[in-house]
Amino acid sequence: MRRTLRLRTAAAATVAAALATGLAACGGAQVVTQQKSPEPIHIGAIYNLAGSQAALDGPSLDGARLAVDRINAAGGLLGRRVELMERDGQTDAALIRYDAESLAALKVTAMIGLSDTDQVLAAAPIAARAGIPFVTSGATSPRLPARVPDWLFLACFGDNVQAAAGAEFAADWLGARTAAVLFDTDMDYARLLQRYFGQAFRAQGGKVVLRAGFHSGEHDVAKLLAPLAGEGGDESDHVDTASAELLFVAASPDDAGPLVRRLRAAGYRQPIMGGDSFDSGKLIEAARKTGGGVYFTTHAAFGLAHSTAAMRRFTTWYRSAYGRPPENAFAGLGFDAVNLVAGAIRRAKSADPRKVRDALLETRGFSGVSGGLSYAGGSLVPRKAVSVILVDNKAELAAQITPSFVPAP
Repeated sequence: MRRTLRLRTAAAATVAAALATGLAACGGAQVVTQQKSPEPIHIGAIYNLAGSQAALDGPSLDGARLAVDRINAAGGLLGRRVELMERDGQTDAALIRYDAESLAALKVTAMIGLSDTDQVLAAAPIAARAGIPFVTSGATSPRLPARVPDWLFLACFGDNVQAAAGAEFAADWLGARTAAVLFDTDMDYARLLQRYFGQAFRAQGGKVVLRAGFHSGEHDVAKLLAPLAGEGGDESDHVDTASAELLFVAASPDDAGPLVRRLRAAGYRQPIMGGDSFDSGKLIEAARKTGGGVYFTTHAAFGLAHSTAAMRRFTTWYRSAYGRPPENAFAGLGFDAVNLVAGAIRRAKSADPRKVRDALLETRGFSGVSGGLSYAGGSLVPRKAVSVILVDNKAELAAQITPSFVPAP
């Protein structure tokens, strides 16, 4: 090892001497300096690429990567390249905390990511204690910013908004006046979503005739919906369809598809509605193969008829980068989360985390591929329109709703 080092040193000295001689021959020695590239701007990205959140977080990370690639192709930020420091949380809160700590130790400018309330609460407080802003691309609890004041920002609407849009659609478009509600008691997302839906549905003149909780991975719908079944015999053969004109299901992406299959197998033919956790290929396939009639609220209708020009452009970019269209709206949210941070860096003219946080707080009129947003009036939960998707033989945009009544967080 030492011999190699000496050889390299001697060779370097020879080259330097030759260079000096050449410069002198050209009329005098000149100072030759090599310009050092500026340090990249680092943005931490925590996403779950395994576990129950992978169906949402995988596309979201791909959207974030695409945003970084496009920023760098356009010259970067403040004359510096942007690098995404990626971490896989594997839907494990302990691992997500470790990921957040590792990114904080690297002194990243900001952190983005995650699509579930419980997962964000494992990471965002760590970022805040380190003085680093966190932008969640897909966690929809409107209570999140209050849990991590001034440091946690949502790139998406809140659950109270999407639940209100679903309730308004159920009442005005489907004519439903009664609903049964099933929800995962293990998920903060599901508990909040079903509560907001019930409040908004009652405000529309509807009535919740049954609320039934289940645990993650539990799909025994016969037991859950037994009160709705007719008298005597096999419950699946005696469904009282008038007792609930709509079935609202708040579940994780992994549970949504199996629950739809079980509900249809048990004989429930009513429309089934869910939130943005239904926005996955597995749920759409399960709904399509079991007769359709499934609706869900989500952030944008990428790849569907009547999508906006911004959504169509994003779909083209995404397909060019990955050879496939966006799997769901979370791909666009990941793209928007990076661009929210990038816009704040430009306005702050700095990659200092606190200055970027201050610039994020002043965000007004941001135009994202999943819709525009502003953090106005002190709220870090943007008010955005909600897309309602219908799955029959295929997925299609049924409506875009800005609800008239929204439950308080």
